[in-house]
Amino acid sequence: MVTGAKFLGLATLSVGIIYAGVALAAGAPPSSGASATPPQGVAQIQQMPTQAAIEKTTLLAGGAEIFENLTETSPVMDATTFNTSLAEFERLYPEISACLSPDQKTRLDSLVTGIRKAWRNRDRGALAIRSIEAYRLLQESIDHRNRPEPVEVPLLDYVGFKLRALLRSPHPDWKQIAHTTQEASAWWDAIETQITDTVLREAMAQTIAGIKDASARNDPRLLSFVVELDLILVDGLEMFFSSHQPAR
Repeated sequence: MVTGAKFLGLATLSVGIIYAGVALAAGAPPSSGASATPPQGVAQIQQMPTQAAIEKTTLLAGGAEIFENLTETSPVMDATTFNTSLAEFERLYPEISACLSPDQKTRLDSLVTGIRKAWRNRDRGALAIRSIEAYRLLQESIDHRNRPEPVEVPLLDYVGFKLRALLRSPHPDWKQIAHTTQEASAWWDAIETQITDTVLREAMAQTIAGIKDASARNDPRLLSFVVELDLILVDGLEMFFSSHQPAR
């Protein structure tokens, strides 16, 4: 069980990661007790991607960002913001859909229809969940060899927003929460050894442990707390992988 005292320490670590991120961005060497093996993000971009690949990645990432913003702002979003966001997506849609498989396109179309329906019904919870699923679909459509971070980093971002949205319900769906928790654990396991900054690695490991503990105990207050830490620390992961890009 993850104790309150342990999470107090984790909160302190989360503040520390801000300093770690600043240091990484400035080019300072990360604190490390692990091997100096370059993270996967470095290995992925050793070969220069083509201009077409860069443009496709930028397009899909831009589409994903629209849905991430819809999720994040769903509790307070007004009609102008919603309509502007959907108009921007519709502008990009012909090019985005051309990058997707038929199954992915069908799934995205269904999600966008659900987003519009949720807005009409004033169901902000459903809007948030469908939006973050659209974000996930587009992130998984990106060839992350053309990105500094592996796909697991935006998927851990998805975890935070998905769990936050599920927790807004007066009766959270603990089955969905448990499933998302399992995914979070698997995604973190896939990249944990690549994180050579020990402060960041320990903070994220404890956060994933906290998500698993809160999910197992159906504890919405604890889960809400660790979800916010997840979203903070994903920013740290993004900075970590960006700072480890090879010189070009």
